[in-house]
Amino acid sequence: MGIRVQPGFVDVIDTNSFKRLKAIPVDGAVHNVYVTPDGRYAVSGSIENKAATVIDLQTDQVVWTVKLQSGVRPMAFETNSDGSTRRIFAQLSGFHGFAVIDFARREQVAQIKLPDEPGGFGIAEGRLAVPSHGIGVAPDGKSLWINSTLANAVFEYSLPDLQLIGHVQLPEVHPLGRARGGAVPEWITFTPTARWYTFLTLQLSVSPLLTPVL
Repeated sequence: MGIRVQPGFVDVIDTNSFKRLKAIPVDGAVHNVYVTPDGRYAVSGSIENKAATVIDLQTDQVVWTVKLQSGVRPMAFETNSDGSTRRIFAQLSGFHGFAVIDFARREQVAQIKLPDEPGGFGIAEGRLAVPSHGIGVAPDGKSLWINSTLANAVFEYSLPDLQLIGHVQLPEVHPLGRARGGAVPEWITFTPTARWYTFLTLQLSVSPLLTPVL
């Protein structure tokens, strides 16, 4: 469990007694905590400290930390053929795209910017500081899907080469007497047997006056 105040901790909770067993200091207040697909590591991201911290779950010790250009938000993981972690894909505050972290090298190796088009969203929704939030690797490991508030769309990239495949446009929201708005996609979740279908959790400013247009 991540502690969302400085200086930042990941708490280890006994699921039987619900008691805290240990508080692991990490680099900055925690936005999210993820467990790598092989179950060997937990990775916390900090907005305030612009860092991702990797914890060995066998020892409950921090093994390495990587600093990024801005606050770390959602993350996704690519695996090697043996199931170990190959790369971390991390979305960043104020950046319309994601950073690529090589797990073995323990460093950022690339930064991918999402296309400028389509565009036209984000201002009315007040999300320019968080232009892209929600990222996931498809269950078959062949593609990476990334939400975009600025595009009101979901982009798909091939793996492992990270080539843009295309995008899916999301519904618009048309409030009476106000400018149109986007769906503000926040998370991506795949069904267990998904091939390319995804379920998106959308953050909508819903009121009786708002009518989604599909």
